[in-house]
Amino acid sequence: MTIDSVQDGGPLNDDMASVRPGTVIANHTGRLILTPEDPNASPDGAALIAALARAELIGEQLEGWSDRLGAGPSGAAYRVGAAFLSLVSFTGCAVKIATAPDPRAPFCHLRFPPLAPHPQLYAGRNTRPPRCRDCRGRLEDWRERAARWASQPELYVTCPSCGATRLPWQWDWKEQGGFGRRAILVEEVFPGEAMPTDALLDLLRAASGTGWRHFYVRDSLL
Repeated sequence: MTIDSVQDGGPLNDDMASVRPGTVIANHTGRLILTPEDPNASPDGAALIAALARAELIGEQLEGWSDRLGAGPSGAAYRVGAAFLSLVSFTGCAVKIATAPDPRAPFCHLRFPPLAPHPQLYAGRNTRPPRCRDCRGRLEDWRERAARWASQPELYVTCPSCGATRLPWQWDWKEQGGFGRRAILVEEVFPGEAMPTDALLDLLRAASGTGWRHFYVRDSLL
């Protein structure tokens, strides 16, 4: 397992932070997302970044970097650090991870969106209808409801199968979506390809005072 990276000797410059019109850009590979187990938790972002930098999960900040697709989540972006492969476990025996910043091709990096004012839904093309935790019925119209959740996330949702009511994040989204005010995004990994190690989850708990979970999203966030 190797990290395939080109050292450019310094921060990404502004020319690399934009893509010219007409440039062909590779499809989004996917992202591993970590959020606190309590979607309402709001751990300090600066403290988290400092702890992850000390542990060498993250390296230098990608100054001036804008999302290569032009519509991704905002927030500080960082190169992967020297201990990345010790704290994030990848499946397979010959995984190659591109980490050299390239506006035209996928490269692995970490992004820290700003703290949301309320639990935000992270979902994408791979997200399937969540299931009721009582009867396992599916909430088939969750995409139509997502626009309302963006401004009114505490609307209780009634299961169309059994009538049980619960908040949106109390449905079973499995590892295909989830909610949180604070999130850490590991960009450009296939869903299910990577997962946080126990050491990383322990590190996040120590830095934030709360437990964390993970899931995967592919393509643009809702």
